[in-house]
Amino acid sequence: MTKEKVFTREANPAFYRLWDLKCVQKWKEDAVGLKSWYDYEIYATTTKDQTMSVWNGNHHPSVEENCTKHICKAGTRVRVWMVSRFGDVGVTDNLTTPHGYDVRGLDADVDLTDYEFIEKL
Repeated sequence: MTKEKVFTREANPAFYRLWDLKCVQKWKEDAVGLKSWYDYEIYATTTKDQTMSVWNGNHHPSVEENCTKHICKAGTRVRVWMVSRFGDVGVTDNLTTPHGYDVRGLDADVDLTDYEFIEKL
């Protein structure tokens, strides 16, 4: 049996930076003026090859049969599309017209590096 990863701010600084942005609730009085997830486009670089699964939008006969897989090589710039409460992130290597993540389950502190937070205007 494998031991579960322990999440702490010290051990997982990249994940918690993403998570803290995701958790800003702008409607709350104490969050007025804080930047949130939606104020940034977030990019990173992959540290190892990742298998991307790009869905074409069709459901029939199954989503799996309507996905095209490709390898995203280590060192590729990707857009961080989501961060989950389960401790993983989803990314896409489609930087021109991103519509969601193409791989999920990445460890923000191991599988990605060189984060770039670009503020939206």
